[in-house]
Amino acid sequence: MSTTVNGFNLSLLYLLCTLCGPCLSSVCKTNGPLGMITGTISDWQISSSSTYPSEWDRGCHEKYARLYLPNKFGWCAKYKSSSEWLQVDLGVAARVTGVMTQGRGDGTEWVSRFMVSYSMDAYHWNYITDSYGNQWLFEGNTDSFSVKHNYLDRPIIARYIKFHTVQWNRHPSMRVEIMGCQLCKEPLGLPPYGKITASSFRKFKFGSSCQPEDGHILSSKAWCPKTQNDTQWLQIDVGPPTLITGIITKGRGDTKKKHWVQRFRIAYSNDTRLWYSYKDAHHLDPKLFGGNTDKDTERVHFLNSPFVARYVRFQPVEWRGKISMRAGLLGCPFTGDCSEGFMRVNDDTPCIENLAFKKDSWINKKTLYKRHIRHKLPEGHADRAVDGDLDLRLQSCTILDNLYGKYPLWTVDLGHKTTVSGVIIYTWQGDGQEKAASFREYMKNLDQLVVYVDDKIQKKDDEHDESYASGNMCNYISSLNNALFNEKLLLQCVRTHVGRYVLIEAWGRQIGWSRLFGAVLCEVQVFN
Repeated sequence: MSTTVNGFNLSLLYLLCTLCGPCLSSVCKTNGPLGMITGTISDWQISSSSTYPSEWDRGCHEKYARLYLPNKFGWCAKYKSSSEWLQVDLGVAARVTGVMTQGRGDGTEWVSRFMVSYSMDAYHWNYITDSYGNQWLFEGNTDSFSVKHNYLDRPIIARYIKFHTVQWNRHPSMRVEIMGCQLCKEPLGLPPYGKITASSFRKFKFGSSCQPEDGHILSSKAWCPKTQNDTQWLQIDVGPPTLITGIITKGRGDTKKKHWVQRFRIAYSNDTRLWYSYKDAHHLDPKLFGGNTDKDTERVHFLNSPFVARYVRFQPVEWRGKISMRAGLLGCPFTGDCSEGFMRVNDDTPCIENLAFKKDSWINKKTLYKRHIRHKLPEGHADRAVDGDLDLRLQSCTILDNLYGKYPLWTVDLGHKTTVSGVIIYTWQGDGQEKAASFREYMKNLDQLVVYVDDKIQKKDDEHDESYASGNMCNYISSLNNALFNEKLLLQCVRTHVGRYVLIEAWGRQIGWSRLFGAVLCEVQVFN
Protein backbone atom coordinates (compact mmCIF):
# COMPACT_ATOMS: atom_id res chain seq x y z
CA MET A 1 0.00 0.00 0.00
CA SER A 2 1.22 3.50 -0.72
CA THR A 3 1.32 6.10 2.03
CA THR A 4 0.83 9.70 1.03
CA VAL A 5 0.73 13.18 2.51
CA ASN A 6 -0.86 15.74 0.20
CA GLY A 7 -0.23 13.42 -2.71
CA PHE A 8 3.39 12.50 -1.94
CA ASN A 9 4.52 8.95 -1.30
CA LEU A 10 6.26 9.09 2.10
CA SER A 11 8.86 6.40 1.53
CA LEU A 12 9.89 7.92 -1.80
CA LEU A 13 9.77 11.38 -0.28
CA TYR A 14 12.19 10.42 2.48
CA LEU A 15 14.58 8.66 0.12
CA LEU A 16 14.60 11.61 -2.26
CA CYS A 17 15.11 14.25 0.43
CA THR A 18 18.81 14.62 -0.28
CA LEU A 19 18.09 15.31 -3.95
CA CYS A 20 14.75 17.07 -3.89
CA GLY A 21 14.50 20.05 -1.55
CA PRO A 22 11.35 21.49 -3.19
CA CYS A 23 9.41 18.26 -2.60
CA LEU A 24 9.53 18.78 1.16
CA SER A 25 8.43 22.39 0.74
CA SER A 26 5.26 21.13 -0.94
CA VAL A 27 4.22 19.17 2.13
CA CYS A 28 5.71 21.38 4.86
CA LYS A 29 3.03 23.77 6.07
CA THR A 30 4.82 25.27 9.08
CA ASN A 31 8.30 26.69 9.59
CA GLY A 32 9.69 27.19 13.06
CA PRO A 33 12.22 26.13 15.71
CA LEU A 34 13.15 22.46 15.40
CA GLY A 35 13.62 21.62 19.07
CA MET A 36 16.58 23.27 20.79
CA ILE A 37 14.34 25.84 22.48
CA THR A 38 11.37 23.57 23.15
CA GLY A 39 13.44 20.63 24.38
CA THR A 40 12.14 18.14 21.80
CA ILE A 41 15.79 17.78 20.87
CA SER A 42 17.24 15.85 23.81
CA ASP A 43 20.61 16.48 25.44
CA TRP A 44 22.07 13.32 23.91
CA GLN A 45 21.38 14.72 20.44
CA ILE A 46 23.83 17.58 21.02
CA SER A 47 27.59 16.93 20.74
CA SER A 48 30.76 18.90 20.09
CA SER A 49 34.43 18.69 19.21
CA SER A 50 35.28 19.57 22.81
CA THR A 51 33.77 21.26 25.87
CA TYR A 52 35.28 23.49 28.52
CA PRO A 53 35.65 21.26 31.62
CA SER A 54 32.77 21.63 34.07
CA GLU A 55 35.28 21.68 36.94
CA TRP A 56 36.54 24.97 35.54
CA ASP A 57 33.13 26.40 34.68
CA ARG A 58 29.82 24.67 35.45
CA GLY A 59 27.90 26.82 32.97
CA CYS A 60 29.68 25.30 29.96
CA HIS A 61 28.21 22.15 28.41
CA GLU A 62 26.66 20.99 25.11
CA LYS A 63 23.28 20.59 26.83
CA TYR A 64 23.32 24.33 27.55
CA ALA A 65 23.68 25.22 23.85
CA ARG A 66 19.99 26.24 23.71
CA LEU A 67 18.65 29.70 22.96
CA TYR A 68 17.10 31.70 25.80
CA LEU A 69 18.62 29.74 28.68
CA PRO A 70 19.55 31.84 31.72
CA ASN A 71 22.61 34.05 31.36
CA LYS A 72 26.07 32.50 31.71
CA PHE A 73 24.84 29.11 30.37
CA GLY A 74 25.98 27.91 26.93
CA TRP A 75 28.33 25.65 25.03
CA CYS A 76 31.95 26.72 25.40
CA ALA A 77 34.66 25.05 23.34
CA LYS A 78 37.63 23.77 25.29
CA TYR A 79 40.09 25.50 22.98
CA LYS A 80 40.20 28.86 21.27
CA SER A 81 40.42 27.31 17.84
CA SER A 82 38.72 27.61 14.45
CA SER A 83 38.51 23.80 14.32
CA GLU A 84 35.89 23.61 17.09
CA TRP A 85 32.29 22.68 16.29
CA LEU A 86 28.87 22.11 17.85
CA GLN A 87 26.65 19.39 16.30
CA VAL A 88 22.87 18.92 16.55
CA ASP A 89 21.15 15.67 15.52
CA LEU A 90 17.60 16.59 14.43
CA GLY A 91 16.56 12.93 14.63
CA VAL A 92 14.87 12.78 11.24
CA ALA A 93 15.43 14.68 8.02
CA ALA A 94 14.30 18.31 8.06
CA ARG A 95 14.03 21.11 5.53
CA VAL A 96 16.27 23.72 7.14
CA THR A 97 15.64 27.38 6.24
CA GLY A 98 17.79 29.26 8.74
CA VAL A 99 19.79 29.27 11.95
CA MET A 100 19.64 31.37 15.11
CA THR A 101 22.61 32.07 17.39
CA GLN A 102 23.19 33.76 20.73
CA GLY A 103 26.23 34.36 22.91
CA ARG A 104 26.72 32.92 26.35
CA GLY A 105 24.95 35.80 28.10
CA ASP A 106 27.86 36.67 30.38
CA GLY A 107 28.67 39.98 28.70
CA THR A 108 31.98 38.85 27.20
CA GLU A 109 31.72 35.59 25.18
CA TRP A 110 30.11 35.08 21.76
CA VAL A 111 30.84 33.79 18.26
CA SER A 112 30.98 36.56 15.67
CA ARG A 113 31.55 34.43 12.55
CA PHE A 114 30.83 30.77 11.86
CA MET A 115 30.25 28.25 9.09
CA VAL A 116 27.60 25.52 8.89
CA SER A 117 27.93 22.00 7.50
CA TYR A 118 25.20 19.40 7.18
CA SER A 119 24.70 15.68 6.63
CA MET A 120 22.05 12.97 6.41
CA ASP A 121 24.18 10.20 7.94
CA ALA A 122 26.88 11.97 10.04
CA TYR A 123 29.54 10.55 7.66
CA HIS A 124 29.14 12.50 4.42
CA TRP A 125 29.21 16.26 5.03
CA ASN A 126 28.69 19.35 2.92
CA TYR A 127 29.16 23.01 3.80
CA ILE A 128 26.43 25.53 3.16
CA THR A 129 27.68 27.69 0.31
CA ASP A 130 26.94 31.21 -0.89
CA SER A 131 25.75 32.22 -4.36
CA TYR A 132 29.36 31.92 -5.63
CA GLY A 133 29.73 28.34 -4.48
CA ASN A 134 32.09 29.23 -1.63
CA GLN A 135 31.71 28.07 1.95
CA TRP A 136 29.33 30.57 3.51
CA LEU A 137 30.85 32.60 6.32
CA PHE A 138 27.86 33.55 8.47
CA GLU A 139 27.88 36.81 10.40
CA GLY A 140 27.20 35.88 13.99
CA ASN A 141 26.60 37.86 17.13
CA THR A 142 27.90 41.28 18.19
CA ASP A 143 27.24 40.81 21.89
CA SER A 144 26.57 37.92 24.26
CA PHE A 145 22.85 38.58 24.83
CA SER A 146 21.03 39.36 21.56
CA VAL A 147 19.77 36.69 19.15
CA LYS A 148 20.85 36.70 15.49
CA HIS A 149 18.74 34.99 12.80
CA ASN A 150 20.42 34.06 9.51
CA TYR A 151 18.28 32.95 6.56
CA LEU A 152 19.73 30.44 4.10
CA ASP A 153 19.82 31.42 0.43
CA ARG A 154 18.48 27.99 -0.42
CA PRO A 155 16.86 25.59 2.08
CA ILE A 156 18.77 22.38 2.69
CA ILE A 157 17.63 18.86 3.61
CA ALA A 158 19.58 17.43 6.53
CA ARG A 159 19.44 15.44 9.73
CA TYR A 160 22.73 16.65 11.26
CA ILE A 161 23.81 20.30 11.51
CA LYS A 162 27.30 21.48 12.58
CA PHE A 163 28.23 25.00 13.65
CA HIS A 164 31.95 25.67 13.05
CA THR A 165 33.51 28.52 15.06
CA VAL A 166 35.62 30.90 12.94
CA GLN A 167 35.82 34.16 14.91
CA TRP A 168 34.75 34.96 18.46
CA ASN A 169 35.00 37.46 21.25
CA ARG A 170 37.17 36.30 24.13
CA HIS A 171 36.12 32.64 23.86
CA PRO A 172 34.10 30.54 21.33
CA SER A 173 30.81 30.15 23.27
CA MET A 174 27.34 29.99 21.78
CA ARG A 175 23.71 28.96 21.97
CA VAL A 176 21.80 27.91 18.84
CA GLU A 177 18.48 27.00 17.25
CA ILE A 178 17.72 25.59 13.80
CA MET A 179 14.72 26.81 11.83
CA GLY A 180 12.73 24.73 9.37
CA CYS A 181 10.15 21.99 8.99
CA GLN A 182 10.06 18.31 9.96
CA LEU A 183 7.44 15.84 8.80
CA CYS A 184 8.12 12.49 10.34
CA LYS A 185 8.83 12.91 14.03
CA GLU A 186 5.34 12.50 15.49
CA PRO A 187 4.13 9.75 17.88
CA LEU A 188 2.44 6.80 16.15
CA GLY A 189 0.30 3.88 17.34
CA LEU A 190 -0.95 5.49 20.55
CA PRO A 191 -4.24 4.36 22.08
CA PRO A 192 -7.05 4.22 21.23
CA TYR A 193 -6.13 4.02 17.53
CA GLY A 194 -2.95 1.97 17.73
CA LYS A 195 -3.45 -1.67 18.73
CA ILE A 196 -0.93 -3.53 20.90
CA THR A 197 -0.60 -7.31 21.08
CA ALA A 198 2.05 -9.63 22.50
CA SER A 199 3.40 -13.17 22.34
CA SER A 200 2.19 -13.75 25.95
CA PHE A 201 1.59 -11.84 29.15
CA ARG A 202 1.59 -12.41 32.89
CA LYS A 203 -1.88 -12.58 34.42
CA PHE A 204 -2.44 -10.17 37.28
CA LYS A 205 -5.64 -10.01 39.33
CA PHE A 206 -8.36 -8.17 37.41
CA GLY A 207 -5.84 -7.45 34.64
CA SER A 208 -4.29 -4.73 36.80
CA SER A 209 -0.89 -4.84 35.09
CA CYS A 210 1.33 -6.53 32.50
CA GLN A 211 -1.36 -6.70 29.78
CA PRO A 212 -0.22 -5.98 26.20
CA GLU A 213 -2.16 -2.70 26.28
CA ASP A 214 -0.06 -1.66 29.31
CA GLY A 215 2.97 -1.64 27.02
CA HIS A 216 2.36 1.67 25.23
CA ILE A 217 4.87 4.43 25.93
CA LEU A 218 2.37 6.65 27.82
CA SER A 219 1.47 3.90 30.31
CA SER A 220 2.50 3.97 33.96
CA LYS A 221 2.82 0.15 33.95
CA ALA A 222 4.37 -2.12 31.31
CA TRP A 223 3.92 -5.30 29.30
CA CYS A 224 5.40 -8.35 31.02
CA PRO A 225 5.47 -11.70 29.17
CA LYS A 226 4.53 -14.96 30.86
CA THR A 227 7.80 -16.63 29.84
CA GLN A 228 11.32 -15.23 30.15
CA ASN A 229 13.07 -16.04 26.87
CA ASP A 230 14.19 -14.33 23.68
CA THR A 231 11.17 -15.50 21.63
CA GLN A 232 8.81 -13.01 23.31
CA TRP A 233 7.59 -9.90 21.50
CA LEU A 234 5.46 -6.79 21.87
CA GLN A 235 3.70 -5.64 18.68
CA ILE A 236 2.27 -2.24 17.71
CA ASP A 237 -0.26 -1.97 14.88
CA VAL A 238 -0.19 1.65 13.61
CA GLY A 239 -3.03 1.17 11.09
CA PRO A 240 -2.38 1.92 7.40
CA PRO A 241 1.32 1.34 6.61
CA THR A 242 3.34 4.51 7.18
CA LEU A 243 6.92 5.67 7.54
CA ILE A 244 8.61 4.72 10.84
CA THR A 245 11.59 6.94 11.73
CA GLY A 246 12.18 6.29 15.43
CA ILE A 247 11.50 3.97 18.38
CA ILE A 248 11.13 4.66 22.11
CA THR A 249 11.38 2.29 25.10
CA LYS A 250 10.95 2.47 28.88
CA GLY A 251 10.99 -0.08 31.71
CA ARG A 252 8.19 -1.16 34.01
CA GLY A 253 6.86 1.74 36.05
CA ASP A 254 4.51 0.11 38.60
CA THR A 255 6.96 -1.93 40.64
CA LYS A 256 9.84 -1.20 42.97
CA LYS A 257 11.78 -4.03 41.36
CA LYS A 258 14.32 -3.32 38.62
CA HIS A 259 12.58 -4.67 35.53
CA TRP A 260 13.50 -3.40 32.08
CA VAL A 261 14.84 -4.53 28.70
CA GLN A 262 18.53 -3.85 28.08
CA ARG A 263 18.83 -4.97 24.45
CA PHE A 264 16.27 -5.78 21.77
CA ARG A 265 15.70 -6.25 18.06
CA ILE A 266 13.03 -4.82 15.76
CA ALA A 267 10.99 -6.59 13.08
CA TYR A 268 8.31 -5.11 10.83
CA SER A 269 5.58 -6.31 8.49
CA ASN A 270 2.50 -5.21 6.54
CA ASP A 271 0.51 -8.44 6.95
CA THR A 272 1.97 -10.33 10.01
CA ARG A 273 2.98 -13.18 7.67
CA LEU A 274 6.13 -11.83 6.04
CA TRP A 275 8.48 -10.20 8.54
CA TYR A 276 11.67 -8.20 8.02
CA SER A 277 14.40 -7.73 10.61
CA TYR A 278 15.58 -4.14 10.90
CA LYS A 279 19.12 -3.62 9.63
CA ASP A 280 21.03 -0.39 9.25
CA ALA A 281 22.24 0.41 5.76
CA HIS A 282 25.29 -1.69 4.74
CA HIS A 283 24.71 -4.19 7.58
CA LEU A 284 23.94 -7.86 6.99
CA ASP A 285 22.85 -8.83 10.49
CA PRO A 286 19.78 -7.54 12.37
CA LYS A 287 20.58 -4.49 14.46
CA LEU A 288 20.78 -4.97 18.22
CA PHE A 289 19.38 -1.86 19.89
CA GLY A 290 20.54 -0.66 23.28
CA GLY A 291 17.64 -0.60 25.73
CA ASN A 292 17.12 1.01 29.11
CA THR A 293 19.29 1.40 32.20
CA ASP A 294 16.42 2.24 34.57
CA LYS A 295 12.64 1.88 34.59
CA ASP A 296 11.57 5.47 33.99
CA THR A 297 13.95 7.12 31.51
CA GLU A 298 12.90 7.07 27.86
CA ARG A 299 15.44 5.68 25.41
CA VAL A 300 14.99 7.01 21.88
CA HIS A 301 16.57 5.60 18.73
CA PHE A 302 16.19 7.50 15.46
CA LEU A 303 16.52 5.09 12.55
CA ASN A 304 19.28 5.53 10.00
CA SER A 305 17.15 3.51 7.59
CA PRO A 306 13.48 4.46 8.07
CA PHE A 307 10.97 1.91 6.80
CA VAL A 308 7.29 1.75 5.82
CA ALA A 309 5.20 -0.77 7.80
CA ARG A 310 1.93 -1.40 9.57
CA TYR A 311 3.17 -3.76 12.32
CA VAL A 312 6.34 -3.27 14.38
CA ARG A 313 7.59 -5.87 16.86
CA PHE A 314 9.98 -5.29 19.76
CA GLN A 315 11.90 -8.51 20.50
CA PRO A 316 13.77 -8.45 23.86
CA VAL A 317 17.17 -10.14 23.87
CA GLU A 318 18.60 -9.12 27.25
CA TRP A 319 16.83 -7.75 30.33
CA ARG A 320 17.24 -6.75 33.96
CA GLY A 321 15.20 -8.80 36.43
CA LYS A 322 12.29 -9.82 34.20
CA ILE A 323 11.24 -8.78 30.71
CA SER A 324 9.15 -5.63 31.09
CA MET A 325 8.81 -2.77 28.66
CA ARG A 326 6.85 0.16 27.35
CA ALA A 327 7.33 1.02 23.70
CA GLY A 328 6.45 3.73 21.22
CA LEU A 329 7.07 4.74 17.62
CA LEU A 330 7.85 7.98 15.80
CA GLY A 331 7.15 8.70 12.15
CA CYS A 332 4.66 10.16 9.68
CA PRO A 333 0.98 9.97 10.68
CA PHE A 334 -1.15 8.66 7.83
CA THR A 335 -3.29 11.34 6.16
CA GLY A 336 -5.57 11.48 3.15
CA ASP A 337 -8.18 8.94 2.14
CA CYS A 338 -8.12 5.64 4.01
CA SER A 339 -6.59 2.83 2.00
CA GLU A 340 -8.42 -0.41 1.25
CA GLY A 341 -9.56 -2.24 4.36
CA PHE A 342 -9.48 0.83 6.61
CA MET A 343 -12.11 3.31 7.76
CA ARG A 344 -12.68 6.52 9.72
CA VAL A 345 -15.33 6.63 12.43
CA ASN A 346 -15.69 10.36 11.72
CA ASP A 347 -13.94 12.80 9.43
CA ASP A 348 -11.34 13.90 11.99
CA THR A 349 -10.21 10.54 13.39
CA PRO A 350 -7.27 8.50 12.04
CA CYS A 351 -7.81 5.52 9.76
CA ILE A 352 -8.43 2.27 11.63
CA GLU A 353 -8.97 -1.29 10.43
CA ASN A 354 -12.41 -2.24 9.10
CA LEU A 355 -12.80 -5.72 10.60
CA ALA A 356 -15.64 -6.66 8.22
CA PHE A 357 -13.86 -5.76 4.97
CA LYS A 358 -14.44 -8.50 2.35
CA LYS A 359 -15.30 -11.09 4.98
CA ASP A 360 -17.79 -13.91 4.40
CA SER A 361 -21.41 -12.75 4.90
CA TRP A 362 -24.95 -14.07 4.41
CA ILE A 363 -28.62 -13.36 5.07
CA ASN A 364 -30.77 -15.46 7.45
CA LYS A 365 -29.28 -18.94 7.65
CA LYS A 366 -26.15 -19.51 5.59
CA THR A 367 -27.55 -22.59 3.81
CA LEU A 368 -30.68 -20.69 2.80
CA TYR A 369 -28.60 -17.78 1.56
CA LYS A 370 -26.70 -20.06 -0.83
CA ARG A 371 -30.03 -21.31 -2.17
CA HIS A 372 -31.15 -17.72 -2.75
CA ILE A 373 -27.98 -17.02 -4.71
CA ARG A 374 -28.65 -20.04 -6.91
CA HIS A 375 -32.22 -18.88 -7.67
CA LYS A 376 -31.20 -15.18 -7.84
CA LEU A 377 -33.67 -14.15 -5.15
CA PRO A 378 -33.46 -10.69 -3.51
CA GLU A 379 -31.71 -12.01 -0.42
CA GLY A 380 -28.57 -12.61 -2.51
CA HIS A 381 -25.55 -10.33 -2.68
CA ALA A 382 -25.00 -10.07 1.08
CA ASP A 383 -21.32 -9.47 0.34
CA ARG A 384 -22.10 -6.10 -1.23
CA ALA A 385 -22.30 -4.72 2.31
CA VAL A 386 -18.65 -5.55 2.98
CA ASP A 387 -16.99 -4.90 -0.39
CA GLY A 388 -15.42 -1.62 0.74
CA ASP A 389 -17.28 0.39 -1.90
CA LEU A 390 -19.25 3.35 -0.54
CA ASP A 391 -21.55 3.37 -3.56
CA LEU A 392 -24.97 4.20 -2.07
CA ARG A 393 -27.03 3.29 -5.14
CA LEU A 394 -29.53 0.48 -4.59
CA GLN A 395 -27.92 -1.91 -7.07
CA SER A 396 -24.68 -1.72 -5.06
CA CYS A 397 -26.30 -2.49 -1.71
CA THR A 398 -27.58 -5.50 0.21
CA ILE A 399 -31.36 -5.73 0.64
CA LEU A 400 -32.68 -7.05 3.94
CA ASP A 401 -36.49 -7.53 3.94
CA ASN A 402 -39.12 -9.77 5.56
CA LEU A 403 -40.27 -11.64 2.46
CA TYR A 404 -38.47 -14.72 3.78
CA GLY A 405 -38.77 -14.24 7.53
CA LYS A 406 -40.33 -12.00 10.14
CA TYR A 407 -36.93 -10.86 11.47
CA PRO A 408 -34.43 -10.87 8.55
CA LEU A 409 -30.86 -11.22 9.75
CA TRP A 410 -27.59 -10.30 8.02
CA THR A 411 -24.38 -11.88 9.37
CA VAL A 412 -20.68 -11.31 8.74
CA ASP A 413 -17.97 -13.72 9.85
CA LEU A 414 -14.94 -11.72 11.04
CA GLY A 415 -12.79 -14.82 10.66
CA HIS A 416 -11.68 -15.12 14.27
CA LYS A 417 -12.67 -14.07 17.74
CA THR A 418 -11.90 -10.39 18.22
CA THR A 419 -12.90 -7.30 20.18
CA VAL A 420 -15.77 -5.27 18.68
CA SER A 421 -16.52 -1.73 19.88
CA GLY A 422 -19.03 -0.63 17.29
CA VAL A 423 -20.54 -0.75 13.80
CA ILE A 424 -21.13 1.84 11.09
CA ILE A 425 -23.93 1.23 8.57
CA TYR A 426 -24.22 3.25 5.37
CA THR A 427 -27.78 3.15 4.01
CA TRP A 428 -29.57 3.86 0.74
CA GLN A 429 -31.21 7.26 0.37
CA GLY A 430 -33.06 6.66 -2.93
CA ASP A 431 -30.14 7.53 -5.21
CA GLY A 432 -30.07 6.05 -8.72
CA GLN A 433 -33.41 4.22 -8.49
CA GLU A 434 -36.26 6.45 -9.67
CA LYS A 435 -38.47 3.39 -10.16
CA ALA A 436 -37.98 2.16 -6.60
CA ALA A 437 -40.85 4.14 -5.09
CA SER A 438 -42.49 0.94 -3.87
CA PHE A 439 -39.30 -0.06 -2.11
CA ARG A 440 -39.09 3.32 -0.39
CA GLU A 441 -42.54 2.53 0.98
CA TYR A 442 -41.13 -0.69 2.40
CA MET A 443 -38.42 1.32 4.17
CA LYS A 444 -41.06 3.46 5.87
CA ASN A 445 -42.25 0.32 7.64
CA LEU A 446 -38.77 -0.36 9.04
CA ASP A 447 -38.72 0.24 12.80
CA GLN A 448 -35.34 -0.91 14.17
CA LEU A 449 -31.93 -2.26 13.28
CA VAL A 450 -30.41 -4.32 16.09
CA VAL A 451 -26.70 -5.25 16.15
CA TYR A 452 -25.37 -8.35 17.95
CA VAL A 453 -21.84 -9.68 18.48
CA ASP A 454 -21.48 -13.41 19.12
CA ASP A 455 -18.82 -16.09 19.19
CA LYS A 456 -21.28 -18.75 18.01
CA ILE A 457 -24.37 -18.57 15.81
CA GLN A 458 -27.64 -19.55 17.46
CA LYS A 459 -29.66 -22.18 15.62
CA LYS A 460 -32.89 -20.75 14.19
CA ASP A 461 -35.36 -21.81 11.53
CA ASP A 462 -34.49 -20.92 7.95
CA GLU A 463 -37.22 -18.28 7.76
CA HIS A 464 -35.98 -16.63 10.96
CA ASP A 465 -39.51 -16.12 12.31
CA GLU A 466 -38.19 -15.39 15.79
CA SER A 467 -35.93 -12.54 16.82
CA TYR A 468 -32.30 -13.44 17.24
CA ALA A 469 -32.62 -12.05 20.82
CA SER A 470 -29.05 -12.74 21.84
CA GLY A 471 -27.77 -11.59 25.19
CA ASN A 472 -24.83 -10.13 23.31
CA MET A 473 -26.63 -7.16 21.83
CA CYS A 474 -24.20 -4.39 20.89
CA ASN A 475 -26.76 -1.61 20.33
CA TYR A 476 -29.79 -0.69 18.23
CA ILE A 477 -31.21 2.28 16.37
CA SER A 478 -34.91 2.97 15.87
CA SER A 479 -37.14 5.11 13.66
CA LEU A 480 -37.70 7.57 16.50
CA ASN A 481 -37.16 11.09 15.12
CA ASN A 482 -36.13 9.46 11.82
CA ALA A 483 -32.75 8.49 13.29
CA LEU A 484 -32.91 5.19 11.42
CA PHE A 485 -33.11 6.87 8.03
CA ASN A 486 -29.84 8.83 8.03
CA GLU A 487 -27.23 7.96 5.43
CA LYS A 488 -24.63 7.00 8.07
CA LEU A 489 -25.62 5.13 11.23
CA LEU A 490 -23.05 4.87 14.03
CA LEU A 491 -23.82 2.23 16.67
CA GLN A 492 -21.23 2.06 19.43
CA CYS A 493 -21.60 -0.99 21.62
CA VAL A 494 -22.96 -0.28 25.09
CA ARG A 495 -20.07 -2.44 26.30
CA THR A 496 -17.15 -3.90 24.38
CA HIS A 497 -17.87 -7.40 23.04
CA VAL A 498 -15.55 -10.22 22.04
CA GLY A 499 -16.86 -12.42 19.25
CA ARG A 500 -16.42 -13.75 15.75
CA TYR A 501 -19.78 -12.84 14.21
CA VAL A 502 -21.53 -9.49 13.84
CA LEU A 503 -25.26 -9.71 13.10
CA ILE A 504 -27.72 -7.00 12.02
CA GLU A 505 -31.40 -7.78 12.50
CA ALA A 506 -34.24 -5.72 10.97
CA TRP A 507 -37.55 -5.19 12.78
CA GLY A 508 -40.71 -3.88 11.16
CA ARG A 509 -43.49 -1.70 12.52
CA GLN A 510 -46.32 -3.60 14.21
CA ILE A 511 -49.06 -1.24 13.00
CA GLY A 512 -50.43 -0.24 9.59
CA TRP A 513 -52.11 -2.08 6.74
CA SER A 514 -48.82 -3.28 5.23
CA ARG A 515 -46.43 -5.49 7.19
CA LEU A 516 -43.77 -5.54 4.43
CA PHE A 517 -40.57 -3.73 5.32
CA GLY A 518 -37.05 -3.50 4.01
CA ALA A 519 -33.62 -2.30 5.11
CA VAL A 520 -30.78 -1.46 2.73
CA LEU A 521 -27.20 -2.07 3.86
CA CYS A 522 -24.88 -0.36 1.38
CA GLU A 523 -21.77 -0.77 3.51
CA VAL A 524 -21.20 -2.21 6.98
CA GLN A 525 -17.96 -1.38 8.80
CA VAL A 526 -16.92 -2.96 12.10
CA PHE A 527 -14.29 -1.46 14.40
CA ASN A 528 -12.64 -2.28 17.71
